[in-house]
Amino acid sequence: MQPLIPKKKKFFFIPKVIKTPFLLIYLSTLVSALVTLVFYFGTQPVIPIFYSLPEAAQHLAAKEWLFIFPGFSFLISIFHTGLIKPIMKSDKLLLLLFAWTTVVIQVVLLLALIRIVYIIS
Repeated sequence: MQPLIPKKKKFFFIPKVIKTPFLLIYLSTLVSALVTLVFYFGTQPVIPIFYSLPEAAQHLAAKEWLFIFPGFSFLISIFHTGLIKPIMKSDKLLLLLFAWTTVVIQVVLLLALIRIVYIIS
């Protein structure tokens, strides 16, 4: 006999082992988006982003390019969150390494954004 009220199935589950890294991932994504929004309206129309290009004139880009950092950060967060379920079936250590590697990637993106914002402000 089935109960009258069916149990709700969780569509998304983050194991307890990796809740801290994924909290840091989402926090980093949120901070990246907030930093971009705050500094977007106060910056000059052209900002230096592409430092690896040889000519100084090529370093400059429109200020809309600042949204690349939070956008890329958001895509990484969503993609890596989606990969939890297949990785969860393998090994706990692999899951931890994956989660903390994602945190490092997010922090590097956030530091790059903060460096650019520091240079242009």
